[in-house]
Amino acid sequence: MITQVSSQTEPASNSEPMIAIVFIKDGNSSCLSSISLALQQNWPDSSIDISDNNENKPLFVFHDSMLGGSVMFMDVKAPLAEADPEIRNAWFWPTAWKEVSQHRSHIIVTIFGGSSAKQKALALQRTLRSILKSIPSAIGVGYPSSGTLLPTAMALQVLEKDTELAVPLFVSCFFAKEEESRFPVPSIFCTTGGLGNFGLREIEARGYPDTIQSLHEFMFAFATYLIEYRPNIVDGDTVGTDQQKILVKIEKSLINRNRVYSLYFQQ
Repeated sequence: MITQVSSQTEPASNSEPMIAIVFIKDGNSSCLSSISLALQQNWPDSSIDISDNNENKPLFVFHDSMLGGSVMFMDVKAPLAEADPEIRNAWFWPTAWKEVSQHRSHIIVTIFGGSSAKQKALALQRTLRSILKSIPSAIGVGYPSSGTLLPTAMALQVLEKDTELAVPLFVSCFFAKEEESRFPVPSIFCTTGGLGNFGLREIEARGYPDTIQSLHEFMFAFATYLIEYRPNIVDGDTVGTDQQKILVKIEKSLINRNRVYSLYFQQ
């Protein structure tokens, strides 16, 4: 079994800013006034400045006692192609390319500072929610660090709460079939992206015998558990219920050189 312990500090990687992209159907900069109002409402104790960058694109910069951020409007398309992993892996947005390819401008939202990655994430959620609600032509949101794309309606749904992390934005899941000879029952492989932003190992599911949908739900639940409680998991521990014990190995990822939590649903 695993021991639940809270980590008092996070690795240095969590000092990195968190960045999201909002795709907009038109290139009309008239949305800037509504963005300014939304920022003032959601950062009431903040100093908000509006300046221009070197390309004369409007840039909002804001900060409070703990966090800072910026919102930059770009009257050009974001660099995204149909073959990119974000498009191919848009499980919650089957028509992602058809819709995102029609965007004419985008907004880059950046949050930095704070004492933890979770604190930045919650601030990014709040800022994104206010922007999406203030721009009727917003198509959806991308989070490059995890490779997540969400349509506006779903993004607003997962960003709804101020104190709960929107895991489907910050963590993505990539699926593949396991080799038929590897496990007794035909099964699914899954690996996550985005947990590294929280100073955590990524997760890989091995030999999952059920559906992609149910595995998606399990991975999000386990990712939430890791972020919220930061448990001390060692190689050979088990997770799950008394009815289903899942072996955890800490080993090299099948996708890259990093070490991950490999969850074995079959032996």
